[in-house]
Amino acid sequence: MTAELFNTDVNMDGLLEVLGKNLYSSPNVAIRELVQNAHDACVRREIEEEGEHSFRIQLIPDYAKKTLTIIDSGSGLTFEEIRTYLATIGSGYTRVLRDSTQTEDMIGYFGLGFLSAYVVSDRVSVVTTSYQTPDKTWRFVSKGGKTFSIEQLDESHPVGTTVTLNLSESFHSLSEHDLLDGLLRKYCSLIQIPIYLADSTEAVNEIQVPWRNEYQSDIKRTKDNLAFAQIFEDIFQPICTIEIPKDNPLGVNGLIWIQDSSGYSTSDYRNVSVFVRNMFITHEGRELLPLWAGFVGCVLESNQLIPTASREDLQKTDYYYQVQDFLTETLINGLKNIAATQSENWRRILARHNQALIGASVTDDDLFLLLKDSLKIPTSNGDISVDKLLSLSKNKFYVQLEDKNNYEQILFRANNIPVVYGYLFAVSSFCNKYADFYQKELVNLGTEKGKKQLFSLQAVEPEQAAKFESLFKKSGDSLFYTHIEPAEIPLVIVEDKDAALKKRIDEDENNKKIGSAALALAQIYTKDIDATNERDVFINLNSPLIKKVIESDDVQAKVLADMLRSFTAILCHDAVEEGCDFQGELAQFNQSLLTILDK
Repeated sequence: MTAELFNTDVNMDGLLEVLGKNLYSSPNVAIRELVQNAHDACVRREIEEEGEHSFRIQLIPDYAKKTLTIIDSGSGLTFEEIRTYLATIGSGYTRVLRDSTQTEDMIGYFGLGFLSAYVVSDRVSVVTTSYQTPDKTWRFVSKGGKTFSIEQLDESHPVGTTVTLNLSESFHSLSEHDLLDGLLRKYCSLIQIPIYLADSTEAVNEIQVPWRNEYQSDIKRTKDNLAFAQIFEDIFQPICTIEIPKDNPLGVNGLIWIQDSSGYSTSDYRNVSVFVRNMFITHEGRELLPLWAGFVGCVLESNQLIPTASREDLQKTDYYYQVQDFLTETLINGLKNIAATQSENWRRILARHNQALIGASVTDDDLFLLLKDSLKIPTSNGDISVDKLLSLSKNKFYVQLEDKNNYEQILFRANNIPVVYGYLFAVSSFCNKYADFYQKELVNLGTEKGKKQLFSLQAVEPEQAAKFESLFKKSGDSLFYTHIEPAEIPLVIVEDKDAALKKRIDEDENNKKIGSAALALAQIYTKDIDATNERDVFINLNSPLIKKVIESDDVQAKVLADMLRSFTAILCHDAVEEGCDFQGELAQFNQSLLTILDK
């Protein structure tokens, strides 16, 4: 049996329902789409009709009548063009003309823009006169887009098009003057055809676009750059700007700026407004900037970025990713230039974004080389430069990985050695990168490797070891002997993190607080851990107090040992830390001290 070929039918009710209500995220987009159509009509007339032209676009809102009128002095439409393009969804003359002339000045492409008029209005009226038939004026009227009428008017109108929207009740706000003013300034700020609102004689899109000007004065250039950036920066004031190089291979224009922001180190305030063929597409282009640039804003203009059908986002093409890499390179080079030539701005950037830049320097080697000596590292001695940190710590990084009081507090404070707060955003990674780059030693405190780096173990005679165990050892302890500076520290208690983890997992298993799959994965790691060893106790053989304990009689030695042990536990651990009986240790210290005083 031979297969028969059929044409696909289109259900207009369903198509208009889907496209009209779901294509655009906001009815405000209708303003952009209709102004875009007016703009392209002007460009078309410029290309196709010889002679001098003075183009303009005007929007006239009437809140009382619930109407919005868009007037342009563009090419207009013939009767056949109304049928072929205006009354046919997905068919647009803009695409035909752009493909035939290779012009980059026209904005539209998909032929869907006029559909937005039906989203916001009950009735659409178009009065149009083509430059090709200037003696004929046509009126197109449609309600909902499914049916329409066309009639020729008795009197001809000037060449151009007038679109009148009878706004639906839900979209009455689109006839508000202030709302329109804000939308036009947002969407149309790069369009070079003047756009007027109501009876104003001043175009709403008259702004200085920095990359379109040639400057003789650096002061004027800086002033215009900052003013332009402020238009697109709703929250923060720009500190300084970075110009995207003109005539770059990607054909990208724009401006980058550094925000005078304040927030958490991981805050993402990337603000990227994207224009394609002069028309605003999205302010959600933050992914074009690197993830670490949470304090950066940008306006970007490119004719090669491809919008989605709704023209509210960008397609992720190869060119998109090339622009992404190019902006990262431009931002890094710009920061280098600011550091070299704008010392005051550079100090402000470092002061505002120090910790974000710590994260940035980890992701990029060039940034690391630029920033490594300027950044301040958060430590137990405050925020200090790497040079000062290494000079105080004898060329080592001591990195605390948890936000808890523990043995580091007593050991390093006593030696005036800063401990790096590695649990803060990107700090540990930065120190690791610096240590690798300059062959410095890094000690991650609280880890098994870190303990071995800190404490050089010493052997003691069996009799002495037995006495130490009788005096200091508790259930779950492992005793070690070492030399610690300063000698005033008698001993250090280090909780075994692995044993604590195994204990928590075992408790979760017994209490059914963890799923079987997650439990099995966790137990792969903890199965070989000796949970009986809960803490390591390092006894300082240099300590006069330890020597005094050993020399004392058994009763006094036990009292002194209990007091030193409880006092150290109080200093070395957080009052609320799991596994630390803070109240018990405090009680033991008091009782030992009272026993000594009573003698």
